[in-house]
Amino acid sequence: MTGYNIEVRQYDPLSLPDIDVKEVWRYCGCRDVPSDEAMISLMDEVLSEYGSIARGKVCFVRAPHLPFRSDSKGLAKVIEGSREVIVFAATVGLEFDRLIGRFKRTSPSKALILQALGAERVEALCDLFCSEFDGRTSRYSPGYGDMPLESQKDVFELLRPESKIGISLNESLLMTPSKSVTAIFGLRDQGGAADGHDCSLCGLLGCEYRRIS
Repeated sequence: MTGYNIEVRQYDPLSLPDIDVKEVWRYCGCRDVPSDEAMISLMDEVLSEYGSIARGKVCFVRAPHLPFRSDSKGLAKVIEGSREVIVFAATVGLEFDRLIGRFKRTSPSKALILQALGAERVEALCDLFCSEFDGRTSRYSPGYGDMPLESQKDVFELLRPESKIGISLNESLLMTPSKSVTAIFGLRDQGGAADGHDCSLCGLLGCEYRRIS
């Protein structure tokens, strides 16, 4: 996969959307905000100390069609009718991994909240990046729905995020930093803009992160 221009964008903590505390709780496994005062106090403490550590980086390619082969029907449905396809990788950095590793030994509860905060921050970064494009579809990622995780290899070959924004891929197809995302979306001339993943396209009905309207 050659001939595509790889663009890079960076976002400082102040340019990212405000933290959605309800989403952080959701990533902690809580459908609703807990009423326990000790839990709420711990969440407030973590957000106060570490809520601004995310530094967003995104690299992406714009192409007239999907730049690699995929048999995913879910992805095909998402980008159907698009005049352009965007493949991107995004990360909020290694600091989350360092802190999570530290608190796993000293405060597992803080480690859990930091895991959740990192997930919320990288999704917020993806939402912000995607919002910069008019006519965008929802996004679709390797490992989501019927798109195999092995598609990460195609994405990494295309974007070279190791050298562009510091994301590496191991033999198990897991990314470092862990709070990183790769995804694909389309741009259409007609229709309103969509945001985030469309959970209705994924068959994992028992997913703890599944959004219920």
